[in-house]
Amino acid sequence: MLDQAPRDILTGFYQRDALEPYLRQLMADSTAQGKPFSLALIDIDRFKKYNDKYGHLFGDEILKYATSTLRLTFLEGPSFFLRYGGDEFIVIFPGKTVREALSAMRQCQHNLRRRPCLYGNRFYRVSVSCGIAGFPQDGRTPDEMIRNADEAMYFSKKTGRNRIIPYGRIGLLKFRRIAMFLAAALFAAAAVTLLYRLTYQQIIRPRLEQLKHMKIVTEPRNLDTVILRNGLVFKGSILTENNGGVVLHLYFENGGEGQMTIRRSEISQIKYGGAP
Repeated sequence: MLDQAPRDILTGFYQRDALEPYLRQLMADSTAQGKPFSLALIDIDRFKKYNDKYGHLFGDEILKYATSTLRLTFLEGPSFFLRYGGDEFIVIFPGKTVREALSAMRQCQHNLRRRPCLYGNRFYRVSVSCGIAGFPQDGRTPDEMIRNADEAMYFSKKTGRNRIIPYGRIGLLKFRRIAMFLAAALFAAAAVTLLYRLTYQQIIRPRLEQLKHMKIVTEPRNLDTVILRNGLVFKGSILTENNGGVVLHLYFENGGEGQMTIRRSEISQIKYGGAP
C-alpha cells in the first residue's frame, strides 16, 4: 500500500495523503490481532523564529536535521514517518504501547540534545514538542487519534515546549497545574496576612496607642468673628455676651484652645456664625 505513496522531496517522509489509508488499515489489522499501536505528532519548537531570523534555507536545514534524527533514532523498529504540515511530523509505532512510544520519543529528544544542528560553521540546538495517542484507548478513527495527539502536542507547547505528553495524561497534568496555582495563591495570601500582622504589631498598633493619649482639636465651622476698633480680628465661639463685653473661645493654629474676654468698648463689630 505504501510502495506507491508519494514522499516529501525535502525530508523523504511520506506526504499527508498517505496517512488516513495507512491508519485505517493499521487499525483494522491491530483490532483483528489484538495489538496496540501509537501515534506521535511532533512539532519543531520556535521554527517560525528560525525562518524569520535566518531565512528559509536555514529553515530547510532545520527540517532535514530534525527528520534525519527521527529516522536514525527509530532504525531498529518498524515505524511510519510522515510530514503532516510545515514543521509538523507524525511517527507511527505499530505494535507499541503509549509507554513504549514515549520511551522511544525520549530517546529522540536525547539525540537532539546530544547532536545539535550544524549550519554555517555554527551549532544550533533544536527541540521538539510531542503529543502521543494510543490505539484503541485514545481514538478508534484516524481523525480522533490525530486530534487527540494534536491536543497533547499543543499542551506540551503551552506548558513550556521541549516536552512529550501522552494524551491520557493531560487531565492529570491539568489538575496538577491547578493545584500548584492554588497552592501558590494560598502561600501568597498567607504571606500577605503575616506581613500585615507584623506591620500591625510593629507600626500600626504603637501609633494607635500614641493616638489614645493625644487630644485632637478640630476647629468648628461657622465661627463667630469679633473685630476690634484697632483693626485686630478674632475668630472663635462666643460663650457669653452682655453689655460689658463678650467671652470668646479661641482655636489656635497649633491645635491649642483658649478663652479671652473682650470689653464692649474695644469692639467695633461682631459677626455671628460666619455671617457676611
